[in-house]
Amino acid sequence: MVSDQDSSSSLKVLAASAVALRRMQWLQALERIATVHEVGDRQTLEHKMVALKPTILLLDLALPELRGRGGFAEIQTLSPSTKIILLTKSPTDNEGTAMLEAGARGYCSADMDAVLLTKAVKMVQKGEVWVGRKVISHLLDILVALTEQQRNRVLPNADPSFDVLTPREKEIVQQIGGGSSNKEIANQLNVSEKTVKAHLTSIFRKLGVSDRLHLALYVNGHRPSFRA
Repeated sequence: MVSDQDSSSSLKVLAASAVALRRMQWLQALERIATVHEVGDRQTLEHKMVALKPTILLLDLALPELRGRGGFAEIQTLSPSTKIILLTKSPTDNEGTAMLEAGARGYCSADMDAVLLTKAVKMVQKGEVWVGRKVISHLLDILVALTEQQRNRVLPNADPSFDVLTPREKEIVQQIGGGSSNKEIANQLNVSEKTVKAHLTSIFRKLGVSDRLHLALYVNGHRPSFRA
């Protein structure tokens, strides 16, 4: 079903769930801001991902034959530019963390209300990550633990992905991996925060990560497969 709105809308959403009522709720929540298509099985989902190249995919993790994280990774490859929000009946911290590491742009309850779902889609469209506070807290705990291990470690020269970076970009990546803020990096390198942000934009593009969170995970060994 496609929402009755201007077909020129730049936001195209694909809603994938075997539960018809759930798809309808998502459609009703988003029809004012997006063109919404829906699918109820994996085979149709694969076809629509290739044909539509949606801006955002709302993917119910209970979709038959999805097969969890492995299936999710396979779906990603069909339209790498699509930002994927995963929804589940019973969100957990561990699953949310694993899915973000795998490249998901959002992880939340399949029964979230219309206002929050709309906000989540808008935020993810802008390049943000949408997850519950508990998942964020869990991720931060992981990063803190990794930071303690990595703080004095240099970037692995054997990893060819870092060869594309300039010496200054490598310095910045090293400090991101150590948990430094943009302000701290700017002070350490004696440059402006604006310059640090410009370098980060270049780093995101070269390494194929979409934001600071995924960069930190990448540097510390939790490398997302998603490419925004």
